[in-house]
Amino acid sequence: MSNEYTNNSFERGSRISHSYIINDEEVKQYLNNCEIPVEAEDVELNDALKHDIIYPEENTIEFIVAVDGESTTIPVKKTFPSSLITFFQFGSLLIKSADLDEMEMKPFVSPSDIKKLKEIKREKFVLPTKNVALKKDIDFRTTVREAIHEFFKKTHSGKTSILATLYWFIFEQYNPTSTKNNYKLSQCPHCGTNNIVLEKDKIDFKNYSWRCTHDKCNKEILITDVFRLFEKVDKFENADASGIITYLESVTESFFIIHTIKSLLEIQDGLVNRFLFVKDGPLSFGGETANMHKPMQALLTYLNKNNKINLIGVETSGAFVDHARQIKDKLNPGQVFLLNNEHIYTYIQVGNHKEQQYGSTSYYSGKFIYKSFDERVYVLTLPVENHITYYNQPEITDLKNIEEVLMNVDKLRCDIYENALIPVAVANKLISLTNHPSSNILERFAKKNMGR
Repeated sequence: MSNEYTNNSFERGSRISHSYIINDEEVKQYLNNCEIPVEAEDVELNDALKHDIIYPEENTIEFIVAVDGESTTIPVKKTFPSSLITFFQFGSLLIKSADLDEMEMKPFVSPSDIKKLKEIKREKFVLPTKNVALKKDIDFRTTVREAIHEFFKKTHSGKTSILATLYWFIFEQYNPTSTKNNYKLSQCPHCGTNNIVLEKDKIDFKNYSWRCTHDKCNKEILITDVFRLFEKVDKFENADASGIITYLESVTESFFIIHTIKSLLEIQDGLVNRFLFVKDGPLSFGGETANMHKPMQALLTYLNKNNKINLIGVETSGAFVDHARQIKDKLNPGQVFLLNNEHIYTYIQVGNHKEQQYGSTSYYSGKFIYKSFDERVYVLTLPVENHITYYNQPEITDLKNIEEVLMNVDKLRCDIYENALIPVAVANKLISLTNHPSSNILERFAKKNMGR
C-alpha cells in the first residue's frame, strides 16, 4: 500500500491546519489584545504594603487546632450508566504549643514526640454522587440533601450537634442583642419557590427543619439547605452531585472550626483566646456556599470584641503561591506584603482593579504574603472586619493579632513539602484517601457492602 495514506499524511495535514491559524490576521490581532501576568523581574512591590513583623515577648496561644478534609470518588458501577459514591474523611488535630517548644530544643525528634502530633479526631462520611439511590422512594437531590444533613448531626467536639451550631451561626445566637429572627433561603429545594423565609422560632428542633411555606408544597426544608449545595444537584435526569464535592469539603472544614469555637466559648470565658485555628486553604466560602461569608464575618466581628479569635488560612498551591515564590527575593525576612486589588489584578489575576473587588462575594479575610525569619514564604489569610476596605487599601492593623499568630506559624514550620506547616501537613497525611491502594480498598469495600 502507498505511504500517502500512512500516519505521515495525517501529520502533514495537521501541520497545514496549524498554518491556517498561525497566519490568520484575526487570530493574531486577538492574541495581541490578550494580557497575561508579568514576569518576576517586572513585578514592583508597593513599599507602603510592606510591613516588618515584631514578635511579642509573650505567647498566649497554648493550643493549635488544624482541620483538614479529604475525599475520593469511587465507581461502584463502571458500565453505562455509571454509578459513583464519594468517601470523605475529616480530621481535627490538636497540638500543644509547649510540645512544639520542647521538640525544638531536642537534638532529634523521638517516636513519642511524633505520637503527640498524631492525636487526631476523625469523622467519616459517604455521599451518593451519581446514580445511587437509598432504599426509599425519594429523588436523587433529596438523597444527597439528607446524607449531608445526617452527617451534620454529629457532635464532633462539645455536647451538641453541628446542626445546633449551624442554627446558632445563622441566627446569631452568640449575640444576646441580635434581632436576627429570619433567614432567607434562595429557593425551596422541592418546588423551586424563590426567597423562602425560614423563621427562627418555627424550626422543628427534632430534625432542625422547616416546612416550605408555599401552599402546594409544604415539604421539609433542612437547615443544611442554607448551604445551597442542592442547587447543583439535578433531581432526576442526570442524578449527579459531583459538582458539589469541593464546596462540601470546604464548608465542612469551616464548620468544624466554628463548632469548636462555639464549644470553647461554652466551656469557659476567654478559653478560645488560647487557641490558634489553622485552615487548609483561604478563609472564604466558595461556589453555592459563598453566602456563608457574611454570617461568618458577623460572628468573628462580634466575638473579637471580647475575645481573640485566632484563625488563619494557609494556601499551599495555586496562582498566589506561585506569585509568592516569584517575589520572594523582593521581601526581607520577617516581612509581610499586604495584597490589594491593584496588585492582585496587575500581577496575579486577569482583571481591572478599578472595577473589581477581590473576594467580594466569598472572602471574610485579608490575604497577604509572609516571608518568615528562616526565609520560607507563605500565602496566608486572616479575618478582617471589612474585606472590601481591606482589598482597596489594606492596613496592617486590619489583621488582628497578626504578630502573635505569625510567631506561631514560624514555630509550625515543616519540611514534609515546601513551606508546609506541621498541623496542616500531618492532618493531611493522616486522613488522606487519595493514594492508589486506599482507593482500591474503598472500591472493593463499597461494592461488597452494596451487594455488587
